[in-house]
Amino acid sequence: MSVPQLLIDIGNTRLKWAWCEAGAPLPAGAGLPTPWQHGGAVAHADDNALKTLAAGLRALRGSGPMPAVWITNVAGPVIAAAVDAALADAFGGCAPVQWVRSTAAHGNLVNGYREPTQLGVDRWVGAIGAHRWLPHDTLLVVTAGTATTLDIVTVGADGRARFEGGLILPGLALMLGTLARNTAQLPALGVEEVKAVKEAGTVAGAHLRWADNTHDAIAAGCLAAQAGAIERTWRALGERGPTRCLLSGGARSALAGALAVPFEMHDNLVLLGLHAMASAGAWRPSP
Repeated sequence: MSVPQLLIDIGNTRLKWAWCEAGAPLPAGAGLPTPWQHGGAVAHADDNALKTLAAGLRALRGSGPMPAVWITNVAGPVIAAAVDAALADAFGGCAPVQWVRSTAAHGNLVNGYREPTQLGVDRWVGAIGAHRWLPHDTLLVVTAGTATTLDIVTVGADGRARFEGGLILPGLALMLGTLARNTAQLPALGVEEVKAVKEAGTVAGAHLRWADNTHDAIAAGCLAAQAGAIERTWRALGERGPTRCLLSGGARSALAGALAVPFEMHDNLVLLGLHAMASAGAWRPSP
């Protein structure tokens, strides 16, 4: 019997979720799909958010079968316990839950990390999601969240794929906050303010105008640092062959217009990876 899937990505500051209806057909066509019918995000700092989410999930289930729940978590045990309590509130404590961990391989994708279990589960599952839908391509997977991560997936002549590793740098909000906290006279900026500066044309693709005020100089500098890391990595991969750059994460829209390389955007590659794992039936009861 087909059951719905509840996919949960617990990040450092927000919980993102998606609900896939039972028996819903997989998307057709090339590219990166969004194969769920409902979804949203809640901030960890919102004390009432999980109660509200539990009520919403209960309504989505209705009188239907219990969902299979797949979760990634990089935020630690406290939020994990809170999510467990919210699921018990929503479904009476009976929903089968898979807390996903990084492994040495998934399907034909090999984890090339020196210690595979030490790879952040969000990075691993995001790579699984991207590779599931673009199985023949070399991928530069960029997730612009609390941290900005750049992850590389390559495909060999034998069709075997490999997560090669990548880079981790402070996310856009972290860069902005560090400048504000550790300097005496620089203003605090938010990601949305940086997005507005970008849209005004201070940073646009390959074109960088020198900012004539401190506010814009901070925004342009942080965007240029993020974009520079991505573009340098993309060029290095391009020396080996064609590369597709995928951009995801909460700050992706602010970063998008600053890039001088071709890219494709997706709302949440971690949820896409969880969907791929759940659809493949890779169920293992959590220890």
